[in-house]
Amino acid sequence: MKKALSCVFILCFLAVGFVAAQVRITPKKVTYRRPKPISEYKKTFTITWPKIAGRPAAVARKIENALNYEKLFDFTIKEEQTDLQWLEEATYEVLFNKHNVLCIGLSIQGTAAYPSGSDHYVVLDSLNGSVAGPSSVFVDRVKLAELVNKRMAKAITEEVARWKTDPDMKDLDEKELLGDKVFEVKDLENFSVDAKGVAFRYEFGFPHAILAAEPDNEFDLTWKEMKPFINPRGLLAVMVR
Repeated sequence: MKKALSCVFILCFLAVGFVAAQVRITPKKVTYRRPKPISEYKKTFTITWPKIAGRPAAVARKIENALNYEKLFDFTIKEEQTDLQWLEEATYEVLFNKHNVLCIGLSIQGTAAYPSGSDHYVVLDSLNGSVAGPSSVFVDRVKLAELVNKRMAKAITEEVARWKTDPDMKDLDEKELLGDKVFEVKDLENFSVDAKGVAFRYEFGFPHAILAAEPDNEFDLTWKEMKPFINPRGLLAVMVR
C-alpha cells in the first residue's frame, strides 16, 4: 500500500513539474480593417496577440486577459476601426519565462500629428495566472524607490551636462523640465524582470519636439542588488536564492 501511495505521489509530482514546464506563448497576428479610413495609411492596423498553451484553459484565459492590449493601453478595437484611427501596430516580447515567472513587454505604435508609442510590462505567475504587483513581490519599497531615484538623479545630471554641449539643447530650462522629477513608490508599478535582474522605468513626459533631450528613463538592478528588496514569500523569491 505504501509503495502504491509513493508511486502515486511521484506521478503527481512529475505531472505538476511537467505542467509548470510547458507554458508556451505563441503569436497570433491579426490585421484589422477600417471601413472608413481617414487616409491611405489608415486602412488597417495589426495586433499580435500572445496565445497561451500548456496550462488549463481557465489559467490560459486568465493570463491572456492580463496581457490584453485594450485593457493595458485603454483603447478598444472598435474605436480604432472607427473614431480614433491612431494605432498602427501592437506587438509583444517575452522577456522571461522560467520558474513559473513570466514577464512580457507589450508595445503599441501609432501616428496622429507625429509617430508615438507606449510600452507596458506584465509580470505574472504562469502557474496560476496571477499578476505580480510591487506590493506582492517587493519589500522595503520606500528604500527601493529611493535607490532607483539615486540612479535617476545620476541620469538627469548626465543628460543636463549633455544639453550644455548641444547647440539645440543648451537653452532648455532644467528647473522647468526636471525640477519636480522624483522616482516614488508609485513608480515601481511598471517593472520588468529577466535573467539579469529587474528594470524600473520613469515617465518624464517631455514634449515630442524635445523628446531627444529626455534623460535615460530605464534603471536596471541586478538580482544581487535586488535581494534585500525581494519578498521571501513572493513570486520572485526563487530568483535570489
